[in-house]
Amino acid sequence: MQRRRLAITLALASTLAVVLISQATSASHAATNTPVFHPPSRADDPRVETIQGSETYVTEPATVVTSDGTRYVAYQSGSQLSWTRDGGQHWTHVGGNEPTNVLTKNITGCTSNSDIGDVDLATDQAGRVYFADLQITDGPNVDNGIQPVVATSADRFGHYSGTCAAHQAASVDREWLAAWTPPGKSADSSHVYLSYHDFSINTIWVNASHDGGKTWLPPVNAITSPAAQLASFCDTVPAGTAIDPRNGWVYVAWTAGSDPGDNIGTGCNYTQGAAFNNLFVAVSKDNGATWTDSLAFHGPNWSAPNPSDMSEIFASIATDRSGGVYLSFPGYLDGNYQMWALYSPAADGAGALHFGAPIKVNDPSVKTAYFGRIVAGDRGRLEVLYLGSPTANVVATPTNIAAYPGTDASVPNCNPLVTEPTHGGKLLGKPCELPAATKWYAYVAQSLDFTSSSPTVTNMKLRTDPVHVGDICTVGIFCLPGDDRDLADVNDIKIDKTGGAQVAYTFETADRTHTQIDFQCQSGGPGLYAGVPVRDCHLAPVVVTNPRPPAGEPSASGGGSLASTGGLPYAVPAAFLFVLALMFTRRRRRS
Repeated sequence: MQRRRLAITLALASTLAVVLISQATSASHAATNTPVFHPPSRADDPRVETIQGSETYVTEPATVVTSDGTRYVAYQSGSQLSWTRDGGQHWTHVGGNEPTNVLTKNITGCTSNSDIGDVDLATDQAGRVYFADLQITDGPNVDNGIQPVVATSADRFGHYSGTCAAHQAASVDREWLAAWTPPGKSADSSHVYLSYHDFSINTIWVNASHDGGKTWLPPVNAITSPAAQLASFCDTVPAGTAIDPRNGWVYVAWTAGSDPGDNIGTGCNYTQGAAFNNLFVAVSKDNGATWTDSLAFHGPNWSAPNPSDMSEIFASIATDRSGGVYLSFPGYLDGNYQMWALYSPAADGAGALHFGAPIKVNDPSVKTAYFGRIVAGDRGRLEVLYLGSPTANVVATPTNIAAYPGTDASVPNCNPLVTEPTHGGKLLGKPCELPAATKWYAYVAQSLDFTSSSPTVTNMKLRTDPVHVGDICTVGIFCLPGDDRDLADVNDIKIDKTGGAQVAYTFETADRTHTQIDFQCQSGGPGLYAGVPVRDCHLAPVVVTNPRPPAGEPSASGGGSLASTGGLPYAVPAAFLFVLALMFTRRRRRS
């Protein structure tokens, strides 16, 4: 009996020591040059295929991680939501036996007739989660047509409530969320911002909530400068919402067409057929009441020999903890569709931003890159999630239409006349159609010195198998039934409290019978907070205080002790327990 107790004691002590030492040494991955990710896990609920049919396609995931370590993934075939506490090893699907159309339930202010999608997620420093998507609604006033519904929850959506948030007279398309809690305040004082465009004048609207998503103010037009108004006339693609964590300044970004003539001539927002060669950012320093616009990037328009369209969807915006602003976008700038990023310090006293030249961030082996999303941590530290293919595409120009008439299935097809009625046309300045055998892979690009004069960018392929094979149609709702829009339009990336990344993306099975939402999170390697070891996302969550930067430059430590982030201090109690076990063994043997 004594030997048995001794064996149990030794086993428990050794197991605990190994666990604690593994936590202590998880930071050892930081010595590698690139982030290390766990293999993918499926985040969506497979039962949806049974509920909605075997041909159900779930797409367009959004992801976020809260201060208590809960990781969320939202996705569309309707509105669906899953969460995990162990880095995706196990998932809980919100909704129980009815996991679909989560946001049609518990709505006030309007009634949902049907759930469209375009989901997005945000969280504030207080831990509240905000979940949005588009619904066809009936409302007592202007809340009807296609409107965004935003739901909030503080208990992993065990309980939640939603409301029509836009109060928009016109129908809404592609909303983006961001949230921020002022220091010392609760979630009921959080500022939440919703940016989107519409199907009327097609400007960029922003709605604000200053009570944690309970009530929403009327929409405010973020496009205020004459140059932005001219380029954006009737044709915009919203690129996202981001908040300066030091002071609550809010930024929204969008791509715009060349000019009113081309925008109208290509069908405005209803076709997404214009060459979106302008990238704008607007900032509000007064909680969304007024906005100042800046042109971040301007490329050649549809009439140039090599137009630069940025609607291979989407451009994306992020802020770092020192207030710097980052953008990513796909652009045909060097003879290929590549993924680019650029940086500006925080808005100056006049509200202007000053972006440097764009820097290519995708892997050199990638010849076509779409679907970029960007995230930032400390100054100069960023990551971009994107889809890349080794197959090169070309842009539709008169020269390329003649050179690529669609007679050779191994090269792009630029001929708009090849299209039977089930295909969209190849408008000037837009991508041509890629061969059916084109393979697409999921990548993350990382830079830890992006604000330097000569930044270094590393790339990692998240998995060896392709996430999709075939063309990717990039004209949104103008993609017709014969076009390949299996992946829809967007994936997502966020970071946790130790700067470790998590990604969610659409994966299409090799037999093309369905798609699923795959999730991967970082196990080691460098993160986006300087001096903070990335904590393996598969370990049990540790609740840490949200790292708030001071009014100036953030500290290098990133606001968390090593003990709270899985660093070396765990080795001390682990070693103590191991020595204690040995002492116990010797004492038992002597007795």
